Amino acid sequence: MAVSRRALIAALVATATLSLAPPAGAAESASAARAAVTDIREVINLLPYQVQFFKREDQSTFTVMANSRWTGSMWIPWAASETEMEDKHIIIYWSNGRLRLFQDYRDPSDQVKYSQMIVYHAAIPVPGASTGGGRKRVTVNPDGSLSMENIG
Repeated sequence: MAVSRRALIAALVATATLSLAPPAGAAESASAARAAVTDIREVINLLPYQVQFFKREDQSTFTVMANSRWTGSMWIPWAASETEMEDKHIIIYWSNGRLRLFQDYRDPSDQVKYSQMIVYHAAIPVPGASTGGGRKRVTVNPDGSLSMENIG
């Protein structure tokens, strides 16, 4: 009995789909951890120092030179507690400053927040368009604060 290529592929896809189904009760916890993705596509550094962005979650990094601009892509990690923040944040640092940036997935507006320390409850919203996910421009202001705006 010959099996068509289409039937074989359909069977493999069906099997893989069944084997990847979440365990019972996982749907509730998975839906609680969903948020819109916030993608940093551009950074404007208005400081007279170079600024490093280091994402703890996957160890990715980039540098923005003093009074300069960077373009690329870095997703902001989701966190909703100090425990999660330990590994799920972006450290933004320069010669005399350090900030931690994360997206609060428990906030209904998917708010991006930052803090000087790993203290979830002390984090403040990034001023500007820091809700709803999407592509963003982050500005490191001359006073060391951050602001955010939507881009294309």
